[in-house]
Amino acid sequence: MNVCKECYTEGSRITPLLNPLDCLKNHTQYICGTCGRCICIEHDEKRGLQRWNFPFKTLEIAKLYLRVADYTMKKACGIYEIKSNKGRVSYKIFAGLENLQLFLKKNKNKTCEKMAPVF
Repeated sequence: MNVCKECYTEGSRITPLLNPLDCLKNHTQYICGTCGRCICIEHDEKRGLQRWNFPFKTLEIAKLYLRVADYTMKKACGIYEIKSNKGRVSYKIFAGLENLQLFLKKNKNKTCEKMAPVF
């Protein structure tokens, strides 16, 4: 299976992972112009954040949201591996190294060993 050059997925039928029907009906979607996949781009009402701003359990899940981060930030973003002081690993999308450094400065219990995108 080929990876979509626009939204970085192998599965053009992959829909939102959490409450997909509700998300597709009630949230704003970015529609990939290459494969037609819908990606949630809705802002959280309380904090103004989008789904791509939150940490992901796996690199594969983070890749599903990378395109909307690129679109929102109007530049290529990267996925960084973040470790908590408890040893938990997550993946978070940042618009650049400066954004990662600001995050780490605010979250002293988190580290990024590579300080470079893993994707």
